[in-house]
Amino acid sequence: MKENKFADLNSEQLEELNELEDKLGVTLVAYDTSANFNGHSSETANS
Repeated sequence: MKENKFADLNSEQLEELNELEDKLGVTLVAYDTSANFNGHSSETANS
């Protein structure tokens, strides 16, 4: 099983994520979509 990497968010992105969490009442987790996932790159998955 591959390890997923958390996204590296800037302060604006983090603020937006926090606002969405408050609005939805849930905890959100941001992952780095450029990392390989299940043996496929994000380019392959989006093709």
